[in-house]
Amino acid sequence: MGGNLEPAIGEWRQCLGQGYVCTDETTLNHYARSTQPRGTRPAAVLRPQTRDEVCTVVRIASRHCIPIYPVSRGKNWGYGDACAVTDGQVILDLSRMNRIWEVNEALAYAVIEPGVTQQQLHDYLAAHGHRLWLDVTGAGPDASVIGNTLERGFGHTPYGDHYQCSAGYEVVLADGRTLTTGFGHYGNAEASYIYKAGLGPSLDGLFSQSNLGVVTKMGVWLLPKPERLLGFFFSIPEDDGLPEVIERLRELRLAGVVQSTVHIANDLRVLSARQSYPWALTQGATPLNPAVRLQLRKNAGLGAWNALGAFYGSREMVSAGRRALKRSLAGMVTLKTVNERRLRIAEAILPWLNRLGIGGRIADQLRAVRPVFELLRGTPSSEHLAGAGWRSRNERNSKSFDPLDNGWGIYWLSPVLPMTGTAARALLGIVEPIFQRFAFEPLITMTSITARALCCVLTVAYDRENPAESAAAQECYDRLFDAVMEVGFIPYRVGIQSMAGISTSNADVFWDVVGTLKDALDPAAILAPGRYNPRRFPQSP
Repeated sequence: MGGNLEPAIGEWRQCLGQGYVCTDETTLNHYARSTQPRGTRPAAVLRPQTRDEVCTVVRIASRHCIPIYPVSRGKNWGYGDACAVTDGQVILDLSRMNRIWEVNEALAYAVIEPGVTQQQLHDYLAAHGHRLWLDVTGAGPDASVIGNTLERGFGHTPYGDHYQCSAGYEVVLADGRTLTTGFGHYGNAEASYIYKAGLGPSLDGLFSQSNLGVVTKMGVWLLPKPERLLGFFFSIPEDDGLPEVIERLRELRLAGVVQSTVHIANDLRVLSARQSYPWALTQGATPLNPAVRLQLRKNAGLGAWNALGAFYGSREMVSAGRRALKRSLAGMVTLKTVNERRLRIAEAILPWLNRLGIGGRIADQLRAVRPVFELLRGTPSSEHLAGAGWRSRNERNSKSFDPLDNGWGIYWLSPVLPMTGTAARALLGIVEPIFQRFAFEPLITMTSITARALCCVLTVAYDRENPAESAAAQECYDRLFDAVMEVGFIPYRVGIQSMAGISTSNADVFWDVVGTLKDALDPAAILAPGRYNPRRFPQSP
């Protein structure tokens, strides 16, 4: 890795314009920021606006053997942010490619570019009167829809598995050619964005979590606005109630009664989104004392675990689903439901309650519920990003929850396990002692992304301005990663710090084939060297 950069810079500037090829220290430092203790530093930053410009950029990179690392908007927080896997790569920032090419109301899909954000697509649908909802993540308004899809991220609605709800990728290959997956390579195809596989081998997966091409356009499926949306919430009072609740939820998911994803967060994960670590209360001691944790949980009206999901559909479907869920969980939890009408009534009477001096608790509940409810109907929110600042001693910036703007430290590790109570109990038994050993709170969410699998997110939140704590966070993450890999709870995605460790055996044919594909499609290894390709892992220059 590492060719002749200067001639390439000159050619890129001829292609993109002087202002869109950046080599100044301020820009390079900006892209080197990370929620990890240390980010990687790019050699330059390129900002194309069109597919044809990307083709030209890639051809120049190939001719001069310069590694380029595509990012959609650089919001891959907790997994590497906008940083390449190694130092010295050229960041290919696709955020200027933000066109919405098509929205099909009847077939419920949109065709977009990688720079399109969750907020942009949401606003476009509203402004044009479309009765369609986007499935959003908790990553905030500025996150890329395509970027999250390619990392196989997930949201909240029945369309929560974003990769499965996408089709028709336009991909620039390392030699500058453009490939269209599915039916799209047939010029007269009518089903390019509505049928994922196409004819012949299905190639979408080659460009998800890979370094085999640059995705410049994609079809994403949208949720038709339902007649009814009913959010549901419940708390599991103690840890020992979690396994049986998971068993009951799996049965409902498999039966199709609950079709949305269901997020189950422990008390610490919910608290971290609402407040910073209680430094004054603990007199600076870490990790959080169990007695203090219990008191904070009670004050916030939380259980040991707290679940969120929703029913979508006709009045009859929603009512039947609510009854079935309530019946299944009877005697274990108290089911609470919310819809837009109830929220508006509560918000309308709140000023009167405040005048009577009894509105405080309801106001707190509304502040917690409203952003969550908005996520259930496809409205992006920044509120959940605040959890990344749990251990930061800096005052929270109410205008920006961007972890990089706030200098917050986080690692996210996302193991996948069977949706069984036994597996959930086993995971907690493995990871909680590791968090304790390194003096970090176990901020944990388990999400029923399918009826059969739980995607978990383990958050290591730390004070990035504290060198000792930063070093401990890195070691804690490494031990967690090794532990979940050893027992077979493999992460569904990893950060740049783990790319070299995702192959655990030299005899792993899977990664051998990935390496062979890389050699065939990108023989000079100029596209994102090291990304999800451990057999072709580079050394920093």
